[in-house]
Amino acid sequence: MAFSSFTWPFRRRSSGTGAAAGPSKPPAAAGKGKEKEEEEEAEAHGVTPQLLDFLRTLSPDAFKSSALQLQGASAEAAAAAELTDWQQRHAVLVLAKAKELAKIRYDLCPRHMKDKQFWRVYFLLAKSYILPYELRAIQKEKVRRMEAENRKSKDVITVEVEMQESKCSRESQMLPVDSEFQDS
Repeated sequence: MAFSSFTWPFRRRSSGTGAAAGPSKPPAAAGKGKEKEEEEEAEAHGVTPQLLDFLRTLSPDAFKSSALQLQGASAEAAAAAELTDWQQRHAVLVLAKAKELAKIRYDLCPRHMKDKQFWRVYFLLAKSYILPYELRAIQKEKVRRMEAENRKSKDVITVEVEMQESKCSRESQMLPVDSEFQDS
């Protein structure tokens, strides 16, 4: 069998003009929609221009001194604290937007402090900028959980009512049959 009879999935297909066509590019409108979604997500996670301006003023020394204060204050409570899902997503977004913070993190971790400690200090320093966004996310999560619980309880109530109705209808159907047997 000749090799040319097999189709190669990565072969460029020629267009009507005879020139090789490159991979198709998504329309520009689709790219703008994705950028808008990313901006909305960054805004929802507190990555705002004000926060980015604040992060430009930070230095590695600010992190070092805050880490020393944090260790002296409550080492046990700070060691037990894990980042929430919201904080983890915020950290990813802020590192992508604030190259200055990424550089500070690169300089400090792991030589001067652990990554976990770096993020604790970061959230302590940026607390006034990101706290409203984090509280909003917590409230949305609580509302979502309450709605889910309400849906579950409504489903259970609906099923119980349907079961009760079907049980009653079966009993009412059996009553005339039972009375016929008793009469004979």
